Amino acid sequence: MKLLKKFTAAAAKVGEIICMCAIALLVVMIVVELGRRNFLNQSYRGTIQVCGIAFLWMAFIGLIPLYEHNGLMRLDFLIARTKGGVYNVLYLVNKVFSLILGVVMIIAFAAQYPFVSTRFYSTFTLSVPYTVQYFPMAVAGAFIALKSVEQIIEMALTRGKSAQEEK
Repeated sequence: MKLLKKFTAAAAKVGEIICMCAIALLVVMIVVELGRRNFLNQSYRGTIQVCGIAFLWMAFIGLIPLYEHNGLMRLDFLIARTKGGVYNVLYLVNKVFSLILGVVMIIAFAAQYPFVSTRFYSTFTLSVPYTVQYFPMAVAGAFIALKSVEQIIEMALTRGKSAQEEK
């Protein structure tokens, strides 16, 4: 369990770095494009695609540190106001739905893969498949599913220990 916690914490840290890089790329691309348009009367057609890719990476990979630090909007306002068995049930339902969300994100990527892997951006000189903008969805889904499993196991172990201590 400690190894899993270290792995998810490290993955969240890497997610933060990737998210910051995506934001920096967005800022640089937009500022450069504005400068080129206003001062050089030129434009790079791929700016929109690069910004779209960077935005999707920021959005999906940004879910990783948010989920790691409980920063996503959830039903915590209900869970925080309950105690005992109701708390346990609501917490478990929340984590099961998070697990399902993560699995659905992976399934969605797998379903899209045959279509997006054969299409390429026309504005890039390199052959860049559309997969590059959908891949972070699968990564974020895998993290959410893994972290949800970790939290469910941790809850079960904590409840098991407290039940043994009561006896």
